[in-house]
Amino acid sequence: MLPGAAPIASMSTEPTPAPSSSARLTFRKLIPLAVFVVALAIRVIGIGWGLKNDLHNQSYHPDEGDIFAYSQQIEPTQFKFTPGFYNYGTLYLTALRVASDMTAAYTGGMDPKNEDSVWSYVARCNLAGRLISAVAGAGTVVVVFCILRRLTSLYGSLAGAAILAFSPAHVVHSRFQTVDVSAVLLLSLSALFALKVIEQDGEDPPSPKQAMKWIVLAGVFAGLSGGTKYTGLLGLLTILTVLFLVRRQTFAKEAAVATASTLLAFVVATPGVLLDSSNFQRDFTYEMAHTSTGHGLVFEGTANGFLFHFGNLLQGLGTFATLMGLAALCFCAYRRRVWAIALLAFFIPYYIVIGRAEAKFMRYTFPLYIALSVGCGWAVGKGLEQKRYGRFVVAAGILAIGGVDGGGLMGTTRYTGYMVGEDPRDAAARYLKEQAKGDKSYLVGLPEDPWFWSPPLFTNSTASRAMKRSIRDADMDAATEPKVTYYRNPDGRATQFDKRLVTDIGPNAVTCSSFEYEDAERLQGRTDVSETGKALARDYKAFMEVLQQHYDLDQRFGDIGPMTHDMEYVQPAVLVWKRKK
Repeated sequence: MLPGAAPIASMSTEPTPAPSSSARLTFRKLIPLAVFVVALAIRVIGIGWGLKNDLHNQSYHPDEGDIFAYSQQIEPTQFKFTPGFYNYGTLYLTALRVASDMTAAYTGGMDPKNEDSVWSYVARCNLAGRLISAVAGAGTVVVVFCILRRLTSLYGSLAGAAILAFSPAHVVHSRFQTVDVSAVLLLSLSALFALKVIEQDGEDPPSPKQAMKWIVLAGVFAGLSGGTKYTGLLGLLTILTVLFLVRRQTFAKEAAVATASTLLAFVVATPGVLLDSSNFQRDFTYEMAHTSTGHGLVFEGTANGFLFHFGNLLQGLGTFATLMGLAALCFCAYRRRVWAIALLAFFIPYYIVIGRAEAKFMRYTFPLYIALSVGCGWAVGKGLEQKRYGRFVVAAGILAIGGVDGGGLMGTTRYTGYMVGEDPRDAAARYLKEQAKGDKSYLVGLPEDPWFWSPPLFTNSTASRAMKRSIRDADMDAATEPKVTYYRNPDGRATQFDKRLVTDIGPNAVTCSSFEYEDAERLQGRTDVSETGKALARDYKAFMEVLQQHYDLDQRFGDIGPMTHDMEYVQPAVLVWKRKK
């Protein structure tokens, strides 16, 4: 030992200063911020998918054009919040209008006399609306984390947040200019404040004033969610269940406050319910009928809604995450955990509502992700406390996040690759344009009038259905290299899979996408479907028989697997048939 040196033992046992309360508070704030940044970064990658390019003017998402158009009917500076469109609530449309005005202010508006300027501006506004969805999606991940921090450990909270952060369906739809992800954020905030009313172990019970604050906020966010998408109003069931189970002495008064807060927030978010009641009633009735009767032939001949949406959960959130979340919720409800019962009080009625509907879009299941992600996080946190069998639960959670079942990180990576790479419709269009290069007589046939499902062989092929068919047809008829057509009856009515496209017109090539042929193939030989479905199946069969006689399958674009309709938006299969020599 060197002279004057301290003994080694005394050096190694020097006490480490405990972190200060301010340092712990900073750390607690940084974790949710880090969760938000990671979730947002994932959702921003690929956010430009399907927007205007050199081939097409409009977005490939079939709803974005209409949503943007209706948002422009709102004039915040004039205090006009009645767009005349109420298939959804008005809150997201209002946010989109504000974002559009900011886009014009910072990037420039449009020149109405210049078509390219108009559609470039619309594309920038679409991107702004998508950023709203991306922020809302990342925000929902943080809310799930915050809910779990009162229920389980830090690692369990991070696991539950990661389940939602890497959910393939939630990530994909967070890149769309649509209402769904924003509605789920508001619904999750309602659940967060409702669960704050519950006294947790180690916490002081909320004071009457504090409890009332949480109750009002829970109701307000349920109302705002409903003002974005009407099913969000069911979020009121969560706070009412909490009040019934833990505050029975004051239940009547506080339930009335929660209900009033919900209804007031709903009216503020969608003032047309009072100011434009006739149009509101018209569109609200239409939307309810639309979900109950289906979406054309898209879901005809598929499993009933209860089974179909269970499959949507397995595909959109992941098999491990869905099963773990359900098991945890049921176990905790059996053990009389109020938080689990309250989440199921929304989960079960909502699942019944969408299960009974004939429209079965993937996005309808997103409100269920809140409870399932919380259930998964709680299960992982509990598993970490166990010394024996808990490790299997933790392992399942890791597999769920990683996505070995097709969900999680692996599923998100797959769909992100689709949205970053060239869309199959663009690839097919470029191929057909190359085939027709220098040949002004080269003709490409389509099985029906073009829309988002078709390769963009002329720039307005993706235009909203609100655009008159005669305008689209005139644009199509002006296209060259290649020329484009579909079979039209003498009376002008559009047809679908009419064999006369092949026998009477005989184009050089025929192209169609999975959006068009999937329904027809699924309905082949079915006797339990509508007459419209049977007619489509017959026409498709006759069309394909004639097509295969005179044409060879030349190219296939796209890597389509089992996808629900609104997940297929980003990766349809596109087939190109060439006339035999």
